[in-house]
Amino acid sequence: MHDPINNNIKVFKERFLDACSKSSRKASDISIIAVSKKKENSIIRQVFAGGFKNFGENFAQELAQKSEDLKDLNIVWHFIGPIQSNKVNLVASSADWVHSIDRKKIISKLDNACKKNNKVMNVCIQINIDNEDTKSGIHPDNLLEFSAFIKEHTNLKLRGMMVLPKLSDDLTHNEKVMRKCFALHANLKLVNPDANILSMGTTSDFESAIKCGSNMIRIGESIFGKRL
Repeated sequence: MHDPINNNIKVFKERFLDACSKSSRKASDISIIAVSKKKENSIIRQVFAGGFKNFGENFAQELAQKSEDLKDLNIVWHFIGPIQSNKVNLVASSADWVHSIDRKKIISKLDNACKKNNKVMNVCIQINIDNEDTKSGIHPDNLLEFSAFIKEHTNLKLRGMMVLPKLSDDLTHNEKVMRKCFALHANLKLVNPDANILSMGTTSDFESAIKCGSNMIRIGESIFGKRL
């Protein structure tokens, strides 16, 4: 019987290992987040059984429900969508990581919510590397000042930065932007050595991201299949 999810996982792992080999990167140095938004719990269980332990969600309510329903699994939950002020408590109680930090107001609220939950949240600063009006994220020039503000909050642990580079048909241009992200991240690590995560790369561009130094990729379609 044809099993599309396990077949997707097999094909993706082959592509992933090939990308690591071509870039002389160790596969164990790169974390894979399976982006499971809008996917049923039974499918998430199947992907977990296929060797994935990091899962990403874009919506706070969905994250909260899934983290409760799947609490028997040792899943590390990553919140990768924009955080609304009225959803901070849900995210704080359900997530292990937040990748979309880009507002000081949210930083303060999330820190307070984590205090109440007696936890320290791993956070990444979202950078709007191409200054796109349609995307969230801070301006690259504000990265170090913004990181210093996060460090003032004891229930948040700055782990790195997250970027969503604009996709184009020009592979050379795309990789030039990714190398710019890698250099920006290197500057962040000089000041914050623990901020060693560069969350960059999706189904569409993860091979280039690995080539350009990413150590955390966010994969949806290649694992779960095309959205219907």
